[in-house]
Amino acid sequence: MSREPVVVGRHPSLASLMPERGLIRVGPDLPDMSDRTWWEGQLDRLAEAVFAAAPERAAPLMARWDEQVGRLGAGDRDHDLLQATRIDWALCEAELGNPGETWAWRAAHGRVPGVEADGAVQALARSQVGLFEVWPGRPALLRGRIRGLCLRVDDPLLATLGERGRIAALWELRVVFTREGARLCRPPIAYPLEILGRLTRAHEQHWRAPGQGLDLMQLRRMRLQWTRARRGGLAAFG
Repeated sequence: MSREPVVVGRHPSLASLMPERGLIRVGPDLPDMSDRTWWEGQLDRLAEAVFAAAPERAAPLMARWDEQVGRLGAGDRDHDLLQATRIDWALCEAELGNPGETWAWRAAHGRVPGVEADGAVQALARSQVGLFEVWPGRPALLRGRIRGLCLRVDDPLLATLGERGRIAALWELRVVFTREGARLCRPPIAYPLEILGRLTRAHEQHWRAPGQGLDLMQLRRMRLQWTRARRGGLAAFG
């Protein structure tokens, strides 16, 4: 049975700004790459194509991250992974003026010279990042604690992480969506399970007063402060 072509999604608020003819349609040529390291490589490839040739694209975004989260030091826990996350944020999350418009979004729409808008680029432009409860299984369940996104992911890393039916971890993850399901893009960034109560209160606060709850950038800053604390307490999370 033939599959319908994949259409790059866009933020609803861009409907009046970006005409339909600007969308790039891709046939079903993207392989089912379930290996996380393959998607890591695709993220690195896209970031290099977008930023290496024009460092001025990344500079203001890196400064924005440093202001909101904090500058990373060589001695910080998970330093290399956090550096990759910082670049991923500049590529896939940091908006460039219009809601939902990022460098990855521009690349997926053929608006970055020298970058081919292939299936992997378009998938990464639609990737999602969040802080997830991890419920082991095959597939495992990821329950988002900020946006409420819930996913089933068939990944060996998640299948035997802990006891089925119990939360095994609280992880920041980037997830990409393929024809065969959701896939992880990077290794996980672990947060302490003890802050689940704080997240619940923040979620309730958000519903009472939208905009007052925690967002991922705030949590990233709190985690950085937590890992730097001399006593490993949870005061950084409020």
